[in-house]
This record gives sequence, structure tokens and C-alpha cells, in this order.
Amino acid sequence: MKRLTDHGFWDQSWWKHSRPSRLWLYRDFDFETVRLIREAGVTTGARVLEVGAGGSRVLPYLARKFGYEVYGADFSLAGCRLLRANLVLQRQQGGVVCEDLFQSSLRPQVFDLVYSSGLVEHFDDLRAVAAAHLRLVRPGGRLVVIVPNLQGVQGSVMRRLAPPLFASHRIFGPRDLEACLLALGLEGLRSGYLGSFLIHVERGDQWTTVRRWSPFLQRVIPLSVRIINGVISFAFRLSPLRPHSRSFSHAFFAMGRKPQG
Repeated sequence: MKRLTDHGFWDQSWWKHSRPSRLWLYRDFDFETVRLIREAGVTTGARVLEVGAGGSRVLPYLARKFGYEVYGADFSLAGCRLLRANLVLQRQQGGVVCEDLFQSSLRPQVFDLVYSSGLVEHFDDLRAVAAAHLRLVRPGGRLVVIVPNLQGVQGSVMRRLAPPLFASHRIFGPRDLEACLLALGLEGLRSGYLGSFLIHVERGDQWTTVRRWSPFLQRVIPLSVRIINGVISFAFRLSPLRPHSRSFSHAFFAMGRKPQG
């Protein structure tokens, strides 16, 4: 199995300039992510593991809001430190394990819910990485996998403005993900798109086309996109209409239950 990213990708590209922060559910995508995890049916006190949890703001929120016993695992030391800081910021307890998913020290079959968001697409063997998630789920427990949707507008933006970042992703859709979980034996499967609208344009090293723009445009355009995202996402957050779609949704998901036997 081939990795499409390494430690440096995450430490430098994602966590280098990040500071501890909390989750505010003004964005439609964040709201839908939390709702999806809640719909998995785990109750207060359940053991919940996020795989690829570096810098997660969702995990501390789940601990504070729903009383889950939370754990996060990631192979990026910088990401793990940021997750720990986010937990402290929310005054929550949680286990943070800095290690490779495929050399995990975590005991198998002990978690009521295992989920990841933005992880499995960075490997060329989807089944192998999904199976590594499933190994940690107890019989009767739930697996939720969330993946960036790069088959729509965001993928087109990333392909043009951030070719190295686009190349670090395996492009597929919710039906492919659901078929993978079905092949692994999960039951009660659901899949679909997640979030109504969210477009990213950044100034990071992976955004090579953006880095060639003038300093003025590098500041103004990402900021403008961020403001537009916030306004549109908040409008959908308040609206009863949530048109999740292949074109504009930020992500897609598949979820299922591990058989008891």
C-alpha cells in the first residue's frame, strides 16, 4: 500500500500556523458532521475514536456536548499537540495517541464508534485503510468515514490552483466508499454527500498557483473566499433546505455497523 502524504505534508502544510481553537457550528459542514456522528446512535459515555485526529476540533466538542469518552490518533506529532491543546481549551479529558494507524498500539474491538474525516483518500488502497479502522470497532459498533468531495467544484479549484495538493488525494465518490464498507461486511450502510457549500482557496505551500499571484491577491482572494464561505454556509445552517450535492458539497460519507458475530 502506498501513502500519498508523509509527516512533513501534515506538519508543515496543515499545523505549522495553526493555533488552539474550538468548534463553532456556524458552518453547515461542521453542523452536518456532528449530526452524522450523532446519528450513528452512540450514547453518553461511549468510547469514540477519531483516526487522523491531528488538530481536531470535533473531538473536544463531542466530549463536551455529548459526554463521550474520546480518543484521537494521528502520526503527526504537531497534529497531536494541537489536538491536546484543543482538548485543554475545551476543558475536556481525552486520550491522544501519536502513532501510525497500521502499527497501532490500540486494542482491537474496543470502540463504540470509530470515525475519520479527510484520511482514507491519502492512501492508494482504500480497502486496507478502511479495514484498519474497522479492526478497532467493537462488534455492534459503528464506523463513519468522511472524505473530501473532489469530484465537484472544489476539485476543479484545487486541480488548477494547488496541483501538488490535488495529487495527494485519491479521487472517488460515496458509492465507491459504500461498496468498500459492504465488502468488509458492514451492515445497515448509508452514504451520501455532506454539507451544502464550502470552497477552499489558501496561501500555503501546496497552493503553487496562488503563490505566483501578487502579494495583494494572495491576501485578498483567500480572505474573500473565506467570507463568502462563511455567509453561504451560515445561511444554509439556518435554512431548512440543505441541498447536499456532488457539485457543491464539501465532503461525502459512508457509515455502517460492525456485525455482532
